[in-house]
Amino acid sequence: MYLFKIAARNLFRRKKRMFIISSILALAVITFLLIDSFMIGMMDLSFGNVIDFETPHIEIGREEFFIQADDGQELPLEETFIPEKYMLEEIKASDGFLAVTPVLDFSASFIAGREEFPVLVRSIETDSFGGVFKNEDYLVEGEFVEAGDSGVVIGNQMAEFFDLEIGDFYTLRFQDKNGYFSTIEGEVRGITTTPHPQMNMGVVFVARDYAVSRLGVEEDNISQLMVRVENRDLALSSAQSLANKFKNTDYQVRSYRDASEMLVSLEAWGYLETYFILALILIVGAIGIINTIVLSALERIEEIGMMKAMGLKVNQIVRVFLLEAAGIGVIGGLVGCIISALINHFFVNYGLDLDLYLDAESMGLPISGRLYGVWNASSFLLIFILVILIALIASIIPSYWAARKDPVDAIHHR
Repeated sequence: MYLFKIAARNLFRRKKRMFIISSILALAVITFLLIDSFMIGMMDLSFGNVIDFETPHIEIGREEFFIQADDGQELPLEETFIPEKYMLEEIKASDGFLAVTPVLDFSASFIAGREEFPVLVRSIETDSFGGVFKNEDYLVEGEFVEAGDSGVVIGNQMAEFFDLEIGDFYTLRFQDKNGYFSTIEGEVRGITTTPHPQMNMGVVFVARDYAVSRLGVEEDNISQLMVRVENRDLALSSAQSLANKFKNTDYQVRSYRDASEMLVSLEAWGYLETYFILALILIVGAIGIINTIVLSALERIEEIGMMKAMGLKVNQIVRVFLLEAAGIGVIGGLVGCIISALINHFFVNYGLDLDLYLDAESMGLPISGRLYGVWNASSFLLIFILVILIALIASIIPSYWAARKDPVDAIHHR
């Protein structure tokens, strides 16, 4: 307790110096926590949009289909399949299962008037599609596709690009399974506006039972089985479990993360940048703490000599300096956490309009609308402990340097 009182007294002896170093550490805390909240919020929103509109928690298809799809090639109709009964039974028995829907994806050119644009056509089973995807919830005009109908649903950006309205005519031109050119024609039935920019421009929805007759595939053929489970954590374990069950088959099981390599890479780089920025600020803080301890020791050489003359050991004097450094870390950590919590409260409750700051479409990101922060208690605890540890580690060498002063020389120091 005696050493603690000495450290506490010395901590506030040079208030300006203590304030500057604590502020640097607080800045590191604030920067880390806000970027962490932003990154987690952005990845939650991005993966959420992928799951809700593009690739659900789990998708199952032939390996070659996924390879060509990931390479940006035209989707191969020869890699379609008829789902076997045991597959559906295994899927429905997986942990957290909610819904499954078959889709038949293929590449085509969307033609309206004189304009033409390459698109992904998703031919869907209208009865089960809504249980897995939320595209229909974002319908802003018209109606969603119905079984047997030639109508399509397009995104609002595509509608603007082609200057289309409900009831306008379209043509889809593509190669069927046998390599012959074929077309699907009809009217625009509905227009959606989703938080996933790519779905608003590059995807067209059509009824599967209408599309298969033009594609040259069997009536029950599909390209993927799309599965929705209760949450993303279950999706990863369920996908692995299904992958093990289908290990010796021609089918590949992918989770939403496997299908979103760009987002996974972005997530990794985002955290790498966050920790790099944190490291730079903490290095500055550590240098400041070393400087503080050295200056404090130089100013108190005679006092150190008196403490040693009174019988205090080197380790006890070192402990005083370590307590001072820890105090700076605690103050910086607490102030940083409090300010971060206040800012993050606004971020969590009100968010930021990404459309004002980010062109998600040009960046190819599945994110738009309002971005909200998240509360990550483990990050608050981690950075608070880390700041104190950095303060302690940075003070060890200068503390021993100061404590090893000869008591006689220290007392007579001028």
